[in-house]
Amino acid sequence: MTHNHTRNKLPEAPGNRWSRYFQHLKPNTYRAHFDAAHKAVLSALIQTAECGHRGEIRLVVEAKLPLRAIQKRISPRQRAVDWFSDLRVWDTEGNTGILLYLLLAEHKLEIVADRGIAGKVPQQQWDAICQQLQQDLATEQVQQGISTAITQLGQLLALHFPIEAGTENP
Repeated sequence: MTHNHTRNKLPEAPGNRWSRYFQHLKPNTYRAHFDAAHKAVLSALIQTAECGHRGEIRLVVEAKLPLRAIQKRISPRQRAVDWFSDLRVWDTEGNTGILLYLLLAEHKLEIVADRGIAGKVPQQQWDAICQQLQQDLATEQVQQGISTAITQLGQLLALHFPIEAGTENP
């Protein structure tokens, strides 16, 4: 499996493994944005964003990493790639899967795009989606930011991998 990865991260936290442990122990203010009602809205939004193209969009939000992942020094990027693989986002006919990953404890986000879509979208477009989402998260516009990012990912897929009107996403 080969696929390109696009990423954009907030500045690294200072230091060592202990500071990273403490990041994951702190209470997380974003958790309130992911209750059952918000999850249902995001799920419906993803279903809508997947219409009109042959791609797949997945969203993974983790409040914090398991301590074992911190001990192994797994980066947010590697965690996103692991989710991409575990969820089989790569398993699309045209290699058109996209994973949007948020690690709340470290204020990191990653976009992992399969090679089919990654090869058609310039890096600046991926960066713009990430930068806008980062700004929205920083101003506590969590739901709006994620909604906008998912919509933009769906638009990229529809532009590059459209399907005929009336046809469902395979």
